[in-house]
Amino acid sequence: MSKDNQTQDLPTAIVQNPDIETVTLDTPIVRGDTVISQITIRKPKAGSLRGLSLTDVLKLEFDAIAKLVPRVASPVLVEHDLADMDLADFTKVATAVVGFFASPAERAKAKANLESQSA
Repeated sequence: MSKDNQTQDLPTAIVQNPDIETVTLDTPIVRGDTVISQITIRKPKAGSLRGLSLTDVLKLEFDAIAKLVPRVASPVLVEHDLADMDLADFTKVATAVVGFFASPAERAKAKANLESQSA
């Protein structure tokens, strides 16, 4: 069996990387000819928090989030991108980053609750 077939047979929860969150923007970021409609956020490591107050990050303080997101987002965003971002999109990005501070079990439970509410 090929690796692709093995991946297709696995449940989605196993295939998805729990250390990566993809955020789809309602209002894409436009940089010249480039349109960014999705941002991939990787789980921050301790060094990503250098110079930041954890309390400010957890309270979704703009300045703290604006310093942290460029360190963990792909494509790389700059403070200007975040300042011009639609408020709902900024909240989704900030929430995705802060969500990594919960345990994997807590994150899975919260995601299941959200999915059951939207169904």
